[in-house]
Amino acid sequence: MNGLFDLRAMTITLLIVLVASYVLCIAGDMLFGWTMYQAWLPLLPGVTWPLTLNGFLLGLVWLVGYSVYLAVLIVLPYNCLVQRNGS
Repeated sequence: MNGLFDLRAMTITLLIVLVASYVLCIAGDMLFGWTMYQAWLPLLPGVTWPLTLNGFLLGLVWLVGYSVYLAVLIVLPYNCLVQRNGS
């Protein structure tokens, strides 16, 4: 092991966490009357409440984009710093 992060693994991990959170919040909103959708709506343009199938799928597309974006922000600087300090 060389101490570097894998961009693909980080992206998939972030995607799993975000999708699980998204689905749990939507389920809580529908089953228990929570208002978690108010936190998601500003982050996911095009998603509306009450939720439609198209809105739900659009939210998932945004979460894929956010996962890639966050993984790049974490992995690339970290790997660059580790390689610079290791040589």
